[in-house]
Amino acid sequence: MQGDYILRKSNKSKYDYHLADRISELADEVLVSILTLLPLNEAATTSILSKRWRYLCQYVLASTMTLKFDAEKTSCSLIDLNREEREKKICRYVAWVNSVVEQHTWPNIEQFRIAFDLDNSFSSSINKWIQFALKKRVQILELDFSENGIHHRQKSCYNFPHELLGLNRGSTSTAVCCEIPSLNPCVYLGLKSIRVLHFNFVDVAEEVLECFLSNCPVLEQLSVFHSPNLVNLRVVRPSIALKYLVIRQCNSLESIEICDANLVSLSYVGNEISLLLRNVPLLVEVSISEDCICNNFIEVAFTQLSCCLSQLEILKLTDQIVPYKRDHIFPILANLKHLEIIFEEDNVCGLLQLTSFFRASPCLHRLVLYLQKISLNEVDICFRNEYSEMDYTKSMRRKIKYKKAKCSHNYLKIVELVGYDGHTSDFELVKYLAKTAVKLEKIVIKGEEEGPWRKMARDVAMHRLKEKVPSTVEFVYR
Repeated sequence: MQGDYILRKSNKSKYDYHLADRISELADEVLVSILTLLPLNEAATTSILSKRWRYLCQYVLASTMTLKFDAEKTSCSLIDLNREEREKKICRYVAWVNSVVEQHTWPNIEQFRIAFDLDNSFSSSINKWIQFALKKRVQILELDFSENGIHHRQKSCYNFPHELLGLNRGSTSTAVCCEIPSLNPCVYLGLKSIRVLHFNFVDVAEEVLECFLSNCPVLEQLSVFHSPNLVNLRVVRPSIALKYLVIRQCNSLESIEICDANLVSLSYVGNEISLLLRNVPLLVEVSISEDCICNNFIEVAFTQLSCCLSQLEILKLTDQIVPYKRDHIFPILANLKHLEIIFEEDNVCGLLQLTSFFRASPCLHRLVLYLQKISLNEVDICFRNEYSEMDYTKSMRRKIKYKKAKCSHNYLKIVELVGYDGHTSDFELVKYLAKTAVKLEKIVIKGEEEGPWRKMARDVAMHRLKEKVPSTVEFVYR
């Protein structure tokens, strides 16, 4: 521990330098407060300084209310290691967690987070960690076993133990934990305290999730990422406390059913599924990013969301181009304030689609467009499908495009363009938005990866925009 240098005069030399350890002179209470602000692994390293620091570190580890075993730097270093070195680092991580868990003496904890590349071969230790967390009546339980930056792992995912919740593996109906005599009372009581559940690369079955939803009365947030064998998910009346649900990349998932729930926010990323919503009066935010091959994506999405469209305030339809149909009438999104969609900026149909959203969303305040370019041939095909050959041959495409899509919006104040690169189509789009949104206040531009030539192109494009767009509009580049 580095201290302060004190400069003093002496007879032997002009100056003597004395190193004073000011930090160790602080009271134990102050040092403990400092250590509790550090990540667990950094706090643990202070134990090598002296016996006093070892005592303080042990006290902090034994009494901390937040146990976050994040090992991001270690996970990054695992990628380039051979099998033997990799296994040694993993075993050291497991031993570290076991050591802290064994030393912990405080009756309760607020958060227990495991973030490391672990698989089912470490299920014995992971099971003990979960039991420990439930015994301590944890409020936030996070199991993140993802490989750093790798989404298609070859190893088997950790299987969440049915037995821990008093369930029979492969059961077709959800068991209510309190009716299982063999269930550890500490586990049952621990379920009553959980507010947040996060699973990443955890094989968590339908009956396990339903057991959590049925027996965690204060559970507000549930997120499940990369659960390989989850097929169906039901959120029904027993889970009335749940407000935020996030499901991502569960490739076997076929359906999500949400009925009679107080859900506020729903986010789904993955393959096309059956989404059934009934009686969700508080649902105001929906994000759907489906790998969908159908041409009627928008119709399917709006049909699935039909019971809550009028109450939505935030709608995100990303990773899937919204196809345009000339005679299609959008339902009115009366309360929509934030919209995110993919926009084909070289496509007349994309602009007309955007205009349709404007007309259906009279109270829209913020618009986020993910810009996607298409080839000139695709523009021609789309254009000729929407207009007659005479219209196409007699008029310039760009003039027709903006004339046909003309409308105005009185509430749109913030526009964000993701993927802006300063091409002519980007420039024309910004001009169109500035004219359409009569009360526009800010344009946020998120360009592609920086480079010398991209920076030059960006600066030229920004200069052109500021000349053509009203001075009242603020430009922000990120």
